[in-house]
Amino acid sequence: MQNFISRPSRTNTNEFGHRREDSFDYNEFKNLASSLITCQHQKEWNHQPRLTQILLNQSLTVMFDGVILKEQCTLYPNVLKIDCHCIQLSQYQIKRKQLIHNNKKCYLLLLGNDIMLFFSNFDIQKHWYNQIKQFCIMKNLLVKYRLQEQLFQDFYSIIKKKNRQQFSAYIINKQQPFLEQTFGLLHESKNHSILKIKRIYEDTNNYVMITERFEGEPVFNFLLENIQFMEVQVATLIYQILLLLRYLNEHQAYHGNINALNILINRESQSLEIGVIGFIYYPFKQGDDISEYLKWVNLNKYYWSGFEENQIPGINSDLYQLGVLLYIITFYTKINQDLKRKSDPYKLFQKYMKELVIKYELIDETIEVLTQMKTPDSQYVHVFSSSQLDLIKKLLSNCSLSDALTHQWFVNAKQKAKPHNQRQGLPTLKTIIEIKEASDGEASKSQTKRFSIQSDMYDSSKYNCDVQVDECPTVSYLMRNILDYEKAPCKTHHS
Repeated sequence: MQNFISRPSRTNTNEFGHRREDSFDYNEFKNLASSLITCQHQKEWNHQPRLTQILLNQSLTVMFDGVILKEQCTLYPNVLKIDCHCIQLSQYQIKRKQLIHNNKKCYLLLLGNDIMLFFSNFDIQKHWYNQIKQFCIMKNLLVKYRLQEQLFQDFYSIIKKKNRQQFSAYIINKQQPFLEQTFGLLHESKNHSILKIKRIYEDTNNYVMITERFEGEPVFNFLLENIQFMEVQVATLIYQILLLLRYLNEHQAYHGNINALNILINRESQSLEIGVIGFIYYPFKQGDDISEYLKWVNLNKYYWSGFEENQIPGINSDLYQLGVLLYIITFYTKINQDLKRKSDPYKLFQKYMKELVIKYELIDETIEVLTQMKTPDSQYVHVFSSSQLDLIKKLLSNCSLSDALTHQWFVNAKQKAKPHNQRQGLPTLKTIIEIKEASDGEASKSQTKRFSIQSDMYDSSKYNCDVQVDECPTVSYLMRNILDYEKAPCKTHHS
């Protein structure tokens, strides 16, 4: 989209001290520089910074829209502000070049074909380049990184060749819509559930997002393994997602594609530490065409009933998708073992979602069973309480974010998660699973695995903790402070 903005005429000197209106050398230099960029920028330049940390601030000579100007340039995370223009860097590739003018070297930075920054000093150019490139699209991933192993569909562990530092790599198909806006949101977000982006690379068909290392797997993989969560763990999982949604909503954003593949659980953590991937974000306005969005998320036919009324994606669709996720966890039943061995988790997820039917009558019937103090169907191992089922119903019927955060289920889970006297030295979730598998032996591999810390799982003296402990310290801390989170104002990050 082109922006045509008139500017007053200026008589600034160029980098070499010539007046613009009467210098033949300047015109010659301008013609040389003009061959490297377009005469009119093609991207939108009205992206206001979400994070206000100033990374660099300097008066620079710049060229765009056919003119060379001396402007104050301020670099924020993912945003370069030039005069009144706020330019989202994640929509550009960055290149370094040199020009020779009057036997002098001029060092350049090019943002796509739209903008050129001029430097007379190589070190200053390099400094700006290193700061800007962390937000731009890069090429030649395998020159600097080496893939190690695939952790699950499109998610890899990766190592930097230079210093052997470890990261995670998430592969995104270029056909996914709204990637410029999605990358911008991720670069400009600071939330513990969003994996911090280090770099974004591209090849012919994909983008590869390099993030901080995360040792985790999707929720759906845990369900496939028949790992049984405790109530406090499921409540903590859902509550952390709600806190993320509150953060996004405070920043006029949303996730757009919440499902059991895009919520990751860290096996190494002493609590249910989560990482959230799979964002599909675009700042739609009412009346905009959302067909491309719906086409991409239609793997989950329950993306949101409100779309039938031509409502745009946002916090309401995120809450609905969260309700579907909680329904899946609550009423998940074991998949045929032969089918599981023959299919990868991604294909099983596709099949599962295609066949999924949300049975509202099942929710009501189970609430009635629990109300009568009876035992619910044993195949639903994650049915814990009527308040849990009530939250599912509310999330599926357009409840507000505030109502979800203050729901009675979290209050009840908070009471059940009261700390015991001794809580130190608890094993990680990975250790719990390994100990349980070892104690079960080969003959019972098909039995349900459990996250819960029971006395038959480990020697209490080995871990120096009470055998009655039913959840980890971080989980307990979060659940004890659930209401405090909602009372406190949402903190906007400016670091």
